[in-house]
Amino acid sequence: MSESQQFLFVYGTLRQDIAHPMTEFLRRYASRIGGAWFRGKLFDLGDYPAAVPSDEASDRVAGELYRIEPGHEAALFAELDRYQDCDPKDASAGEYVRLRARVEREGDESLQAWICQYNRPTAALKRIDSGDYSAHLRAARKKI
Repeated sequence: MSESQQFLFVYGTLRQDIAHPMTEFLRRYASRIGGAWFRGKLFDLGDYPAAVPSDEASDRVAGELYRIEPGHEAALFAELDRYQDCDPKDASAGEYVRLRARVEREGDESLQAWICQYNRPTAALKRIDSGDYSAHLRAARKKI
């Protein structure tokens, strides 16, 4: 994959199977290229999840990888930053911070992708042990 290509990793409400209206917006500016994961911990915030990095090899957050269409980065990030309460001018201000992180794909392919990571303390949050927000929602629906 070209060095000039930019990628976005999503793990929550932007995932294709969640069917949130913002997923349709994302598809206008990026192409889904498949499943991926990053080393982190996932937490349940009620209506959406929060991911933070982890040093533990067994901690994985499942998600999807998108290739951002060249020339559309500014439009995509402007809207996603608003949606995800991410302030690129002041990383401490938003609920999330957008940064580049190492993401893994099937076949041991590793690349750098943009990801919005939670920017608040997690000590009091309920962890999603599976690391998979979609599976977490499916399990919650079965309990209803």
